[in-house]
Amino acid sequence: MKIQNKKINSKGQVGETLTWIVATIIIIVMLVFFILGSSLLSGTKKVGNTFRESLTSSQVFEGTDLFLKKSLFTYVSLKSSTNQLVLDKKLSKMSEAGDFAIDYNSTKKEISINYALR
Repeated sequence: MKIQNKKINSKGQVGETLTWIVATIIIIVMLVFFILGSSLLSGTKKVGNTFRESLTSSQVFEGTDLFLKKSLFTYVSLKSSTNQLVLDKKLSKMSEAGDFAIDYNSTKKEISINYALR
């Protein structure tokens, strides 16, 4: 009788093992599908020299000096004029030292105009 009980238990183990194998294969196929899909979609995104105010903003600033553009955007966003003066002085000194890849004054005008149009 002990031999018959072992055969009955082994059939249950085979069924459970097959279930896990099939589930593992399905999970691997789904992972491969999502990895391939995301790699195809990633080709449509432009990553690089862009700055966007927020995820929902429609305005995108492109250029080679994101630090300058982000700093100038902060400058025009500040509510306090004293904070604006302090930031403007720091940015002017950095511009005179040649720390920016693009022209400070023209970029400042461009961002000020775009911010005023809102």
